[in-house]
Amino acid sequence: MNEKLPNWNLDTIYPGIKSKELIADLSRVKELSEKIISSLNSSTLHELLLMFNELNALAQNLDSYSLALISTDSTNEEYLQLQAKIEEVLLFKDECDTRFAMEVKNRESEIQSEENKEYRFVLEEMKTEAEYQMSLKEEMLASNLNRSGGDAFSRLQDSLCANIEKDGETLIALRAKAQSSDRKERERAFYKEKALLKEHEVAYSFALNGVKGTVLSLEKCRGWKSPLERSAFCSRISMKALNALISTLEEALPMWRDYLNTKAQILGLKKLSFYDLFAPVGKVEKEYSFEEAKHLVVNCYSEFSPKMGQFAQKAFDNNWIDAPLYKGKVGGAYDTCFFKSKQSRVLCNFDHSYDAVSTLAHELGHAYHDSVVLELPCLLADYPMPVAETASIFGETLLFQYMKKGMDKAELLPILESTLSGGCQVCVDILSRFYFEQSAFEARKEGDVSPARFSALMLEAQERTYGDAMENKHEYMWAVKSHYYSTSFSFYNYPYAFGQLFALALYSSNINCEDYVKLLRNTGCMSVDDVALSAGFDITDKAFWRSGLEVFAQYLKMMKECAL
Repeated sequence: MNEKLPNWNLDTIYPGIKSKELIADLSRVKELSEKIISSLNSSTLHELLLMFNELNALAQNLDSYSLALISTDSTNEEYLQLQAKIEEVLLFKDECDTRFAMEVKNRESEIQSEENKEYRFVLEEMKTEAEYQMSLKEEMLASNLNRSGGDAFSRLQDSLCANIEKDGETLIALRAKAQSSDRKERERAFYKEKALLKEHEVAYSFALNGVKGTVLSLEKCRGWKSPLERSAFCSRISMKALNALISTLEEALPMWRDYLNTKAQILGLKKLSFYDLFAPVGKVEKEYSFEEAKHLVVNCYSEFSPKMGQFAQKAFDNNWIDAPLYKGKVGGAYDTCFFKSKQSRVLCNFDHSYDAVSTLAHELGHAYHDSVVLELPCLLADYPMPVAETASIFGETLLFQYMKKGMDKAELLPILESTLSGGCQVCVDILSRFYFEQSAFEARKEGDVSPARFSALMLEAQERTYGDAMENKHEYMWAVKSHYYSTSFSFYNYPYAFGQLFALALYSSNINCEDYVKLLRNTGCMSVDDVALSAGFDITDKAFWRSGLEVFAQYLKMMKECAL
């Protein structure tokens, strides 16, 4: 389809990388960090909080700006130099964060004061985190070493995935073949991908051992019982709620295996192989212009809430979206928020497919969430991973429900299957990743883990989840998933299942737009359990999670009616 796709405009964030506004904000981060540190013993907690709000807003603005630049021109030397400069300045903030948290621990009476009532949750959270910190000297050493240690291993994994190739085919290109309509091509790419990963398995295993070893050492020194306990704390979710989620995902495995067997039947196969998971189903291949996509997203949002529709229209009208595919731009899609500027930006790679339209609805859902919390002080707007995917999945769901009303069976089948395929990844594959990460940590406690052992653990995890509904499993998935390679947040998997089912459960409850906005506004200043309770839902009860899964069960029934 021949049309000019929009690029985003960053000039309202900063006029340029050498602008006086950007330089002033870089200086202000350092200046404010030093001021907060020097004022810890002389200022009231409320005065410190006001300065800390400003510091966080500046840091977020700069960090998001750097990300936006690099994402659209990944080899630009000036952008890379700016990124390094911003990271260097943010080290001052790291020290300030650590010292501030340690100071909060000593201000119990001020935490409980009426003046700081709205900050009480985040202050109690800081206080708890401070109780698990090492000494200031040790924490600063850990922060500095992480740039050349854990973060370096993460960058190694990113670099390998971006650059390794076999016979002129990159890993990225091979993995993209998973969506080909030609089964022989999918199979060829699958085995070539695994052969390529095997060639580099030692480098990947050293990186993963380095990350997991670092996490185990630091969490032990800080006093956490396990990386999962620390992850749940960072996610602001109780272990009771997390266990309810995982248990419900396990209960739903028969339904998902039914879906996989149904897909195999539609494709004329006895069993799906791993390389069939993303195979397209159906023959309708409608293309959507960007203008059509804009109207679909605005209309489906407006049907739920006129304010949401107006917000989406504003994002399109003000060039907040970078849509075209071009050299130097990263793949995938994301939303990023600029707190100081009170705006968001959405990156996507629009290819005129239904999935591309759905991606716009997804990312603008994130941006709408941003717009709600941007009305709050910065410290009360930082929401954790589990609820980060809520508004995005909700946006996707609004689009699907809006579009399916006017479709016949032939049009509906590929969209239903694509939706179920995504749900299977979030509920089944995510569960396998959760199992793998648990076993990887346990194995790493005994010393370095070999590539063969990592692969065996991956196969065990996939067998527990996919079972006999899938053959030819992928033992090297531990190498290609970047989420395993984070030292700052372990178990970067269950939040996706949480967000998916949480959003679907909210939708199935017929939540109104006022309660939905209230829920989003609370995501940065309450535990996730309490955010749900504020809207009348108990996430420690498996019945809540089952209501989200029931939506997928309905989709599966519809898929069978369309295809069989």
